[in-house]
Amino acid sequence: MCAHDDDGFSLVEVVVAVLILGLIAIAMIPALFGGVRYSTEQSTVATATRHVNALIEQGRQTPSCASLQTLAHYDDTLIDGTGNGYQTQGLRGACPAASGEAVSLEIWATQGGRELVRVKALIYVPGAS
Repeated sequence: MCAHDDDGFSLVEVVVAVLILGLIAIAMIPALFGGVRYSTEQSTVATATRHVNALIEQGRQTPSCASLQTLAHYDDTLIDGTGNGYQTQGLRGACPAASGEAVSLEIWATQGGRELVRVKALIYVPGAS
């Protein structure tokens, strides 16, 4: 009798397995590119959020009507770490006349007409004495 060895995989089985894995890998490519694009967008949002929060904190450290007005009109185009640009803009509420009051300061960042982040804060401004 002739001994027949059936251990292992045949060449056809290996080729079929490689083709199936290749098809799965090709199907995953759009998801990988979408993830990279989403990660880049979120990096820009995070950078803009840090910048806008820093401007608000700067207003809290120097609470005068003039400094808040300067921050509210801080209209600038900035570039984040990935090379994407975004613009910051702001609004300031009415300042107190004699006694100290809270003044609203709103600053936001946009990119290509899309709002990335908006922060609104009340900052106590001592009145003129």
